Amino acid sequence: MEGDSVTLKLDLSKIQVLSLIRWRFGDKGSTIAQTDGNEFSYSSDEIFRDRLQLDQKASLTITNIRTNHSGLYEAEINHNTGTLYNKFSVSVHGNELIVWWFGDEGKLIAKHDMEAKTIMLHNTDKRFRDRLKLDRQTGSLIITNSRTTDSGPYSVKISSNKQTSYKRFTVTVSDTPGVPNHVPGDLPSCRV
Repeated sequence: MEGDSVTLKLDLSKIQVLSLIRWRFGDKGSTIAQTDGNEFSYSSDEIFRDRLQLDQKASLTITNIRTNHSGLYEAEINHNTGTLYNKFSVSVHGNELIVWWFGDEGKLIAKHDMEAKTIMLHNTDKRFRDRLKLDRQTGSLIITNSRTTDSGPYSVKISSNKQTSYKRFTVTVSDTPGVPNHVPGDLPSCRV
């Protein structure tokens, strides 16, 4: 997950004399870190700036990892009898959770975990039975066949690894002709 640290561990227990370990990243195989066992050097590449750390066993730790750190990592291990290659595939995901509530009492009505790709619609409030949908791309709440009982405050919490934000909406559904709000029959759905 974004913000975590990951360590790519090497097993050097069978190597007698180590001359150089070079860590590469991406399709081009750009060198991002290396050590000869005594000195450590790191790439000045902006995406890894101050995020890389080699330990005494030449395992590579990436701190505060981001989605652009996803990809193929390769360790080239040069030693007294030859060269070994270890490859690691790293996938970094940003987690976003969207939760919707309705009414002054804050009844949970919908939840969308974008990382797990799950949507849960809570039908504890019978007024919305089978009329709620969540847009998978945007997290917008859609109320189909809108009714006057759908009027009221809606609040949403959008959480990610970087921040949490809250928004509040007031929806008015009217059955009075001429009122410039959502009118049952005129609009089959209401998007919040």
